Amino acid sequence: MLRGEVARHLRERYPDPKDRRAARKKLKRAVMVDRLKTKAQGPLRLVKRFLKSHGESAEVRWLWAANSVAVTVPARLVGELGSLPGVRSVKLDAVIQAPDTGTAQTVPTAPHLWNLDATGAPTLWSYGHTGSGVVVATLDTGVDGTHPDLDPRWRGGAGDWFDPYDEHATPYDNHGHGTQVLGLIVAGAATGYQIGMAPDAQWIAAKIFDDSNQATLSGIHEAFQWLLDPDGDPTTDDAPDIVNHSWGLDGTQDQCVQEFAADIALLKEAEIAVIFAGGNYGPDTSTSVSPANDPAVLSVGSITQTYTVDILSSRGPGACDGGAYPNLTAPGSGVLTTDRMPGFLNMVSGTSFAAPHLAGGIALLMGAFPEASVSQIETALRDTAVDLGTAGPDNDYGYGLLDVAAAYDALQAALGGGSPGSLELENAAYSVDENVLTLTVTVIRSGGTTGAVTVDIAAADDAAATDPATAGEDYQAASSTLTFADGEASRTFDIGIIDDVLSEADEDFRITLSNPGGGATLGVVTDALATILDDDTPPAPADSDGDGFPADQDCNDSDPAIYPGAPEIKSDGVDQDCNGYDLTIEIVQADYQTAEQQVQVAAESALGGDAALRIIIHGASGETLTRDMTWRANRTRWYTTINAFADRFGFVPVSVTVYGPEGSVEQTLIQIQLDSDGDGVA
Repeated sequence: MLRGEVARHLRERYPDPKDRRAARKKLKRAVMVDRLKTKAQGPLRLVKRFLKSHGESAEVRWLWAANSVAVTVPARLVGELGSLPGVRSVKLDAVIQAPDTGTAQTVPTAPHLWNLDATGAPTLWSYGHTGSGVVVATLDTGVDGTHPDLDPRWRGGAGDWFDPYDEHATPYDNHGHGTQVLGLIVAGAATGYQIGMAPDAQWIAAKIFDDSNQATLSGIHEAFQWLLDPDGDPTTDDAPDIVNHSWGLDGTQDQCVQEFAADIALLKEAEIAVIFAGGNYGPDTSTSVSPANDPAVLSVGSITQTYTVDILSSRGPGACDGGAYPNLTAPGSGVLTTDRMPGFLNMVSGTSFAAPHLAGGIALLMGAFPEASVSQIETALRDTAVDLGTAGPDNDYGYGLLDVAAAYDALQAALGGGSPGSLELENAAYSVDENVLTLTVTVIRSGGTTGAVTVDIAAADDAAATDPATAGEDYQAASSTLTFADGEASRTFDIGIIDDVLSEADEDFRITLSNPGGGATLGVVTDALATILDDDTPPAPADSDGDGFPADQDCNDSDPAIYPGAPEIKSDGVDQDCNGYDLTIEIVQADYQTAEQQVQVAAESALGGDAALRIIIHGASGETLTRDMTWRANRTRWYTTINAFADRFGFVPVSVTVYGPEGSVEQTLIQIQLDSDGDGVA
C-alpha cells in the first residue's frame, strides 16, 4: 500500500526533482526495512523456541538486517543449534580492538589548517555550501557530546545515539578516537580554529567499541542495521546520508573478509555513502584491510603536508577485486581536530583521520547538490581527484587526492548537461582469492547521468586463457542487464566464486559489457580478465615403498632400497641413488711413490670418455686437492699424474676419491718406496 501510494502520487506531490528524489529514497528505505524485518522473523522465532525447549533464558539479539541472531548458549548446544533446519551456520562472536587515538602536540595558530585547504573545502564554503541539511554518522569509540564544537551539531532525536552494549544512554567517549574522527567532519570554530569539513552538517553516532575498547562482530552488525532505521520506525526517514568507519578487522591484511559485505550492500541500496579508513600497514604493498577493501565502499589513504603518501598508509592492490587501493587519499598526517573534554583539541595522524575528510567532503557536495545520487558524487570525486604518484589510478594514492572544489564543478556540468553518458568497468583486470564467496564488479557511468540507461554484463569462460576457469566448477557463470536510473552513476554485479579443494594454477575467466541502451555508449574498459587465485595446498606425493622419499623424488617408489642418496651397488645395472646413472667407476691404479713424491691414479668407467671424471686427493689431516682427470682413448682409461706433490702442496696424500655424474669411489693410496741406488734398500 505504501509503495503504491507514493509511486502513484510522487510526481504530483513533489514537482521539484529534489523533492521527488527525497520521496523515492524515503520509500525505498521504508520498504527495505520492512522487507528485512519480515524475512528475519523466522530465525528469531526458531532460536527462541530452541532455547525455550532446552530451558535456556538467554537474551536473543535480533540482527534483522543480516537475517540472523546473536545469543549466548552453552557449548553443549552449539552443534544441535547448527543442525536445525534453516540454520546456515553458527560462528563465534569475535572481538576486535579499538584503533589508537592521536597524540597531543603543539596546536598551530592558523584560523584553519593545511588539511582543509588541501581538499578544496574553503572554495565550497565561499559558495555558501557548508553541509547544511546533511546528516553524517560515525561508527567508532563514541563521541564526547559535551564538546562545544560537537554538541550543537548532534541531531538529538529519538535513536540518534546507539550503544549496542547498553553502557551509555547519551553520547559518550572514554577513548577519544571517535571524537577526533567526528571533529574533522562537522566541527566548527568554537575553539578558535575551523576544524571540520562540513560545519553545518549534523551527526548521529554508534559506539561500537565498549568501555574496554573492544567491539563484537554482533555489536557492529547491530550498528549497521541501526543506520538503516535509527528510531525504529521505518515510516520516518531518519537514516544518515553518510557513514564514516575509521576501523578495520584485526589481522586482515591482504585478505578479503566479507563479514560485513551484506550490511554494506544494504547501506548502498539505501543511498548511504560508506567511507572506510584504508589502514596503517604500509609501506609494503598488498596491505589492504577488510572491510575497507570491499569494492562497494570508498577507502581512504593518508597523505602528508608535502602531498606524499604517508609511510604507514596501506597500499594495494585491493584483496577483494585486485583493483587500485585505496580509492582516494586525503590529509591524515598531523591534522588538528577535536578531542575529549577538557582537552578541546589534538593533533592526530593516520588513515583514521584521512577518511573523515572524505566524509565531510561528501557532506559538502550533498548539501550543494541534494538532487545528486551517491553514485554521481562518488564518480565525480574519482574523476576529479588530483593525480599524485604514478599516472592514473595506482596502489599508493588510488585515484588521487580528494578535491571537492573540482568535484563540485564536475557535478554542475553532469547534472546540467543532459547526456546519458558512457558505461565501462571500473577496473581493467580483477583478481580474487578462491575462498572469497563473491567477486563484486562495479560498472561506472560517466560523462552524464541523464535518463535511465541499460547495459548487458556477463561472466563467462575464456577459451584463450593459459589456465581457463570453468563455469560451474570455479565460478558461477552469470549474465544480467544492469539498469541505471536517472541520475545513477554506478551499479554493481556479483559473481559467485566456488572454493574447491584442488591444488591448481590460478585460473582466468572473462567479464564483458555489451549492448548499451537508453542512448548511453560504451566507454574504454568493456572487457576485463578476472583471475581466481588458488588457495589449496598441493597434496603430499605418495611414498609407496615407505623409504621416506615421495614419488616425485624417488626414481623407483616400488623399491625401498632405491631413493636419492641411497648407497650404490657398483656395476649392477641399477641406479640406486636416483642420479640417473649406475655407478661403474673402477679405480685400477692408486699409487704414491714416496721418493719422487709422485701420485698416479687411473680409473675406468662404462661411460668411457663421457664419464667426465675428477679426482680429490686427501691428506692425513683433512687437506684436499681437486683436479680433472685426463681421458686417454687409446687405453680407454682416465689418468692423473702429479709430481713433487708434497713439495708443491704441503701435505702427504693418503687417499683419493674419483667422481663424476654417476657417483664416486674412494681408495687408499698405495705407498711405494723405490730402491733408487740399487743397493737393495728402498
